[in-house]
Amino acid sequence: MARPFDALHGRERGNAHLDAAAGRDLFEGAQAQPDGGGERGTFWLVSLTSQPREHGLHGGSHLGWVDGFGWHVAHISEGAAALPGLLVYLGAVIRNFAVVGPGQATRERLTAALAAAPNISTYRIGRGADPLPVSATFDPSDQPGCRSLLDWFERGAPSGAVLLVDDWSLCAGYDPELVGSVEWIAAFGPARGVQVVLTARNWADVPDRLRRHLHGEATDFLGLHEIEADLSNKHQRHDLKAAVGGDARGWPVYLDIGVDGPNGTYLGPAAVREQRLLAALLGLMVTHSSKDLNLGLFDMKNIGVFDGLDTAPHVSFALSGESDDELFERFQTGLAGEFDRRLQLMGHEPLPALLICIDSAEVLIERYPGFQDVLESLTRAGRGVGVHLLYSGDAFPASLPFQIPEWPSAVPPHDLEEWAELLPPMLIGSAPPAHALTLPPLHRSHADLTLGMLPPGAIGLVDKPFEQRRDVLVPTFTEELRHGAIVGKPGTGKSTTLRTLAGVLGDPGRYQLLDGPGEPLDPQRHIVVTARAWDQVPPFIRNSLAFAVEFRLDDPATSLVDPVEAARVPDRPGFGLSLPHRLHAQIALP
Repeated sequence: MARPFDALHGRERGNAHLDAAAGRDLFEGAQAQPDGGGERGTFWLVSLTSQPREHGLHGGSHLGWVDGFGWHVAHISEGAAALPGLLVYLGAVIRNFAVVGPGQATRERLTAALAAAPNISTYRIGRGADPLPVSATFDPSDQPGCRSLLDWFERGAPSGAVLLVDDWSLCAGYDPELVGSVEWIAAFGPARGVQVVLTARNWADVPDRLRRHLHGEATDFLGLHEIEADLSNKHQRHDLKAAVGGDARGWPVYLDIGVDGPNGTYLGPAAVREQRLLAALLGLMVTHSSKDLNLGLFDMKNIGVFDGLDTAPHVSFALSGESDDELFERFQTGLAGEFDRRLQLMGHEPLPALLICIDSAEVLIERYPGFQDVLESLTRAGRGVGVHLLYSGDAFPASLPFQIPEWPSAVPPHDLEEWAELLPPMLIGSAPPAHALTLPPLHRSHADLTLGMLPPGAIGLVDKPFEQRRDVLVPTFTEELRHGAIVGKPGTGKSTTLRTLAGVLGDPGRYQLLDGPGEPLDPQRHIVVTARAWDQVPPFIRNSLAFAVEFRLDDPATSLVDPVEAARVPDRPGFGLSLPHRLHAQIALP
């Protein structure tokens, strides 16, 4: 990606030896098109390396204004001799620049830019010997030398001279009047072919009074965010604010979730919005810890807009249109639970902000209508509990009954794609993992669960997606709820569960554990039976269930718990639905 600074060091200007006729044509063409025939800020500028009158030139013609400065083309008289010293700048305006970034990055940036500009002479105020191609260097502590250099630039340094103030904060610390001198040179120097370039580590180092005379340029992604090359000063912000790129003059444009609104949109073609999303999310990741900001990502059209970001500790979840129905329904429940959790905890403990990014939300709502209510609730009331939504797509979902303004966009740093690959894995371990809105389904674990992994009295785990956690399953028998049942098709683990239960119950004389119906029953004890179907469980047991596990059934429609959920029970030993919780459970091996 081309950067503004490239255009101002010879890459868009041409050197030419003109005779009088050619010079006159140039001048008359410029007069005919006062704006240079191009966009605002594009002018014809002729500057001389010697006095105009020596070559039959006199006067000057004012062509227009840009950034508050006047630009001129010298009039070339009839019959003037050839002008060997005439330097013509075609289609480019001399601009002053502030190059912002870590020290080494600014060195590399300046070296490349100055090396591409053979027709300029650079004079540097900066600390120490420097490998930059400069004509002279003055240490900022050498105030007489620096002042002589500044006076020379103020009085009339020749065209092609560049004043480089290298590390503004350091140099300004030695000279309180530096800002005034540089402001004067920056304001009036370009009209005579003189340029000002300064470097800074941070945007805030550049005084406001200079900014109107300077174009900004971040060295790279890290420079934009004022981050050192080794990431040693990452995660310094706590305000939910980050730069998303540069404006038309190169100065950073910030996304401030707290000010710009809790909710926003990035709309447009996939490639465009991917750039905008990456710029915003990577900027937030590198400047904020996962203690302050968590992210949730929905890529509903599978365009890969969030690819690779899910390895960062900030990401609570990442779903795509290829994710299965069970996951989406769990996250619908988990999002509702997160809203409830935050309502209960707000004011009692610090919570990270949660930014949920949904690309193509209309696909999500069409596929899972239940998300409509969740999104409406979070969009309207989420800010109060620290939840923010970012909608992106070709257009805003028509089904949502409100309009959301666009968040700011800007020109992203040139190396954004590179950092999209590098940054997320580099941040692993740098901060605690994001709060999980829901855990994976129990049956997606391939590890065996044993009694030795559970506290005393527990026989398994219960999955609670609304509460975003798993609890232990502890059978509790009372005088009112006296009995239990373990139901499922052959091979689902009924007998094993009975042995597990026997291992945690207390006085065996209080319980009758029967592997299969039909044996004599002792109504004086708590009874637990196994059966293939619920119609094989005696009615007095079904009507007094203290505890039950329903494994995979031959016919899920006969479920006593929930036929829909029963159909999702895997055909694997040990996984089923529990009563009275009516939730998915995993039973431990004895």
